[in-house]
Amino acid sequence: MYKYKSNYELKDADPKSGVLICYPSIFNNVDSDRDMILPGAYTKTINERGPGSVKPRIKHLWMHSSYEPIAVPQVMKEDEKGLYVESLFGKDQFSQDKLQQHIDGIITEMSVGYEVIKSEKIMKTDQPEVVDYYKLSELRLWEYSSVTWGANSLTEIIGVKADKKDAVDILNDRMNKFIKALRNPKYTDESLESFEIEIKQIQAIINEILLKKEPEVTTPEPVDKATLVKEFRDILFT
Repeated sequence: MYKYKSNYELKDADPKSGVLICYPSIFNNVDSDRDMILPGAYTKTINERGPGSVKPRIKHLWMHSSYEPIAVPQVMKEDEKGLYVESLFGKDQFSQDKLQQHIDGIITEMSVGYEVIKSEKIMKTDQPEVVDYYKLSELRLWEYSSVTWGANSLTEIIGVKADKKDAVDILNDRMNKFIKALRNPKYTDESLESFEIEIKQIQAIINEILLKKEPEVTTPEPVDKATLVKEFRDILFT
């Protein structure tokens, strides 16, 4: 089964060389899917499909779209932290746009597309019949992607219970990055238009958060039982 997973760390992006250094996958932590990727999980797939192999097939995609490759891995290896990659972006405008968005902090997330080859169920110690998490010991990596989370997703991430000030600070920080990017001549008109749309979406969410009032809790006045019975009888016999 083909799966996606976001468990990453961005290291550096160099506009001159066009290289992004990143960890699209991190080892030894249990994620929200209850998976733990173990060191060595990518060794075979790197040897068979990575840069320098007989048939290099692993690509750096945009939003997991096979129709939109933006870079190719120049270096791919495992270290103590996870899957280390140096990714060279294409010289076309679309790929360069995405590299610049990494540099400007607009794109901050990565995800891998893979198949599980070998895994092991780890059961709960106090409930031996219940799976606690899964250890993934061998994966077939197809691609790793630069991904973004739009303004609509921000609403879900912040949630209704989030502190208003913290929520607005998060949104303002992201909006400021887009405003700064609007003044960057390196972006295409299409990218600038998408930035303007997201700025408007973020502004709308901020307004909604600031105008949202806590529901008022009212305590009903005590009602005399005799009065209540009398009113009920009046309704029945009128």
